[in-house]
Amino acid sequence: MYLETPRLVIRSFAISDIPQYAKIVSDPRVTRDLADGLPHRYKEAENYIRDCMRRDEATGVARYAVVRKSEGDLIGFCGFKELDDYIDFGWRYAQHAWSQGYGTEAALAVLDYGVRALRLRNITVTTFTANVASLRIIRKLGFSRALEGEHHGRRTVRYDQQEPPNNALQRTRQRRRAVERGR
Repeated sequence: MYLETPRLVIRSFAISDIPQYAKIVSDPRVTRDLADGLPHRYKEAENYIRDCMRRDEATGVARYAVVRKSEGDLIGFCGFKELDDYIDFGWRYAQHAWSQGYGTEAALAVLDYGVRALRLRNITVTTFTANVASLRIIRKLGFSRALEGEHHGRRTVRYDQQEPPNNALQRTRQRRRAVERGR
């Protein structure tokens, strides 16, 4: 899988991404809003990337590497994970990449790819209610609040995809076509 946005390359993971990804998830600021909130060890990061690669190869439905064009560095991931009865849409970024719009830029492009190219339906996003940055991205994507819950003793909220895709996704498609014409 390969996508480009104005500032990012979004692509399938490679084994060579493991060291950079391991560094990202070893940061407790990055993992505080994940499951148990604990930083990941190198082997956990390696297993995660290998699982993403297996899923991508098998079905194309996976988490994808997000790389800044300007520096060529892996800043995190954005993508999908097939669960029992729905598709989980999620992202994770290095702390140095926060608050720069990368999360929204990647999420818009990847969601569009999932809906149009992979024909995914029943896409959901779940986050802790305290994860304000993810909540902002979710609102920009146009997901609808669906269920509240609890995970590891913290409140969560699940959002479901609206049909048809919202105006933000349509603007992303238009920008991507403009970039492709400019090549």
